[in-house]
Amino acid sequence: MNEIRVPLDPMNPGQFLACCGLFALLAQDRDGVLARFVADEQTPRRAMFAVQGMQTDLQSVLKKLREAKPEILQPEVGKAPEESISPLQLQVGEQDWRLDWWLNDFWDDKTDLKCWAGQVRSAVLLSELLALIEPDTPAEKLFSAAAMTKSKYGIDPRSAWNALDFGFSPNEHNKDAATYPIVEIFGCLGLQAFRPILNKRRAGYSLWQAALPLNVAQLAAFRPWSGLACLQYEFPIEKRGQSYRFFAFAQFLGKK
Repeated sequence: MNEIRVPLDPMNPGQFLACCGLFALLAQDRDGVLARFVADEQTPRRAMFAVQGMQTDLQSVLKKLREAKPEILQPEVGKAPEESISPLQLQVGEQDWRLDWWLNDFWDDKTDLKCWAGQVRSAVLLSELLALIEPDTPAEKLFSAAAMTKSKYGIDPRSAWNALDFGFSPNEHNKDAATYPIVEIFGCLGLQAFRPILNKRRAGYSLWQAALPLNVAQLAAFRPWSGLACLQYEFPIEKRGQSYRFFAFAQFLGKK
């Protein structure tokens, strides 16, 4: 049986969401694809995400993402959102993704999940990240592949900088910073497919440990039920610089 295993840091919400995005890419419109986390509370910064039953390989998925071109979606009624928060359509192979997780239900305002600054356009941001994908990246290095760029959604706390800590702002000095484009892109898709529950700029998530299909895992990730073996975490959305925010590292809440 085909299986992909990706190492992750369970306390990095960006990597958790990237696992969700990878699962959604591999499982959409395909029966029999299951995923689970192999995790132990005794090793809080090391875990494995396993997906089995898929009909494609990781490199094919990365290649399709690299070739994808986002397009701005226009609302059927009402005023179009500003370009900084425009909803997008992304064709990944035969899959058609609508990306709007940073908007409210009416597409007339952003939510607290949007971390990039107002002058950054959503279509340009995604295009720049897609161009940084290296299609030959192996599964064991999927979440450690880095690139120097200012483009980021802010979902991977490793990419967050603090001007007070470092003595300067990369944006103000027009400097690139290390970003993990595959985590940012897969995390973007994970936010769309799984949708975390925010409460005062905080959100929880669960690493489910039973092999589940996509529609069941979407429930297990943020609304785990009694009897489901999982490890639970919570992360805050914090401020970065003058106008950016980012998903900070999570706190381990315990085993369910």
